[in-house]
Amino acid sequence: MQEYMNIDGTYTSPRNGKVYKSEKAFRAHWFHKPSSSQNNWQEINKKKVGCRFCKEDIGITNISKHEDACYLNPINTILCLACNNPVKDYKNSKGTCSHSCSNRYFRKLRNKPENYTQYTTICWEHHEKKCVVCGEEKIVAVHHYDENHDNDLPDNLVPLCPTHHQYVHSRYRDEVINVVDKYIEEFRNNLRLV
Repeated sequence: MQEYMNIDGTYTSPRNGKVYKSEKAFRAHWFHKPSSSQNNWQEINKKKVGCRFCKEDIGITNISKHEDACYLNPINTILCLACNNPVKDYKNSKGTCSHSCSNRYFRKLRNKPENYTQYTTICWEHHEKKCVVCGEEKIVAVHHYDENHDNDLPDNLVPLCPTHHQYVHSRYRDEVINVVDKYIEEFRNNLRLV
């Protein structure tokens, strides 16, 4: 409080410039929070203003921040690559406004034709749906033998239960790889005979 004391013993407030005769009066002013100004701020915070870009009602204290980040602000606007609508999540999007637009747009970029079949369907058309190591039939995964997921030829797909599929991709590979190799060799020989 001494930094606000004048030479004559009075106190000058930096807030409103008033001079207070005693330290007690100055302290009362300094630590008192008038309710009328609180009410004024509460009323100001309740006021809503429409964003000039998206017309959404935003609190008056946050409107400038919202308008700077608004997805319809011409500075921020990114159009969807599939439908040309503005992308709402322009900061994290990969260029599309929704899952359906993403599926529609990125389907064109895949190397596979539009009516491609999933590798699991291809596998079950040519192999019996059971693990080649243990014979599990309830839950069966499909392993790409050459580990190239673009190669969906039937002689590259091996039905394995999740446990043995995990073995193939782990340090326990040696425990199951001989059975898998033998199965693929037999399958390829059967293909040649047909």
